[in-house]
Amino acid sequence: MATTIVTIPPPAASIELDSRPLAAGSDIPPINTRSHTFSAGDEESSPLDDQPPEGVAVFERPNVSTVKGKLLSTNFAVFISGMNDASTGALIPYLQPAYDIGLLFVALVYLINFSGWLVAAFTNVHLTARLGMGGVLALGAAFQLSAYCLMFWKPPYPLFVFSFFLSGLGLAYQDAQANVFVANVNNSHRWLGILHAIYGAGALLGPLIATTIATRTTHWHYFYLVTLGVAVINLGMLAWTFRRGLFKGVATAKESANRDLKKALSELTVIVLSLFFFLYVGTEVTAGGWVVEFLIRVRNGEPSRVGYVASGFWAGLTLGRLVLADITHRLGERRMVFVYIILALIAQLIFWFVPNIIANAVTISLLGFFIGPFFPTGISVATKVLPRDLHVASIGFASTMGQAGSAAFPFLTGAIAANSGVKVLQPVLVGLLAGMAIFWALIPRVARHSS
Repeated sequence: MATTIVTIPPPAASIELDSRPLAAGSDIPPINTRSHTFSAGDEESSPLDDQPPEGVAVFERPNVSTVKGKLLSTNFAVFISGMNDASTGALIPYLQPAYDIGLLFVALVYLINFSGWLVAAFTNVHLTARLGMGGVLALGAAFQLSAYCLMFWKPPYPLFVFSFFLSGLGLAYQDAQANVFVANVNNSHRWLGILHAIYGAGALLGPLIATTIATRTTHWHYFYLVTLGVAVINLGMLAWTFRRGLFKGVATAKESANRDLKKALSELTVIVLSLFFFLYVGTEVTAGGWVVEFLIRVRNGEPSRVGYVASGFWAGLTLGRLVLADITHRLGERRMVFVYIILALIAQLIFWFVPNIIANAVTISLLGFFIGPFFPTGISVATKVLPRDLHVASIGFASTMGQAGSAAFPFLTGAIAANSGVKVLQPVLVGLLAGMAIFWALIPRVARHSS
């Protein structure tokens, strides 16, 4: 039987794809093209799935072994972010008498922190174009380090509050870049789960260290000496692992930064995911940040004992991200998030209506476990439904705006609690969970967006 050899010529469009950088200042491998010939009647043995025809644009996800240094440093950066976010709530009972302020002034910390995240959301793509991914990571780490330099000596309250702007700005830049980087490695759903589990591990450790220092010494602010030391290591690791091309952007990316951001914001999926993340991270940090104050004021718990309950919440969140990552991927990301929201609502309602500290400690941990996979799952979905050349702009914006919720909702909860009491925590959490279900339902069912 005669065999016909068919050669597929490269389409003209491939030249444009190959000449344009994938993302502004990105460390993600570029698009390339491959040639391939196949034999008629040889469909079963043809490696078409692995070797596309010549001229077809192919995105090669890097193997973890080739980027393990960068993967380690971005995970470490997110670990410190977890320590930072979770420790504030554990220090609230000590912050109030130290500065002689009420809950409304405490909530200002979260508001100023939110402003840092908001600024980062709209400047991240421009800085990435000019400084590159590594440059923005290092800049973010430097802002974070500066914040801890102000915090550790218990400065006047206005300066202490301002330091949260610097920490919010620095953490936002690092968070956006880390999510984009990890979302584009092989088996990204698993590595995103690990990345955010590392965040949970930092959030677990932060309240433990903060509570221990605050209860055993009269200098609660010495906790920030610990974070200062860790931040120095973080800056060094990021600068070293991303040293190639550090602070060097891409010329063409500088010109396209505005266009990419506008195009990303024109995508309905970006807006919906941003709102979903905004509510999710708000839920996460509001629960972990105000649960200690709730147990002290409403359940009459001892500060030295209930201070560790916040760590139980973050432990549950960390475990959920590790255990549920593959289960969520295999059973369907869209379906499983709805299942987790229902289970989280059940746990939250038990926490609300059962006035027992032990039961509350268990249910708040279960709440963390069930909502744990939401952020990495959302990032994974974003990589499938959004054009790849918009990943830096769209995922960076969505994740940064989402993290802004970590400051906005704790602030709103504190502002309301100043007048109505910390019992408002419960209806706020129920409302946030319900809102997440609505926005998740609005995310399109597209298998993969065509770039």
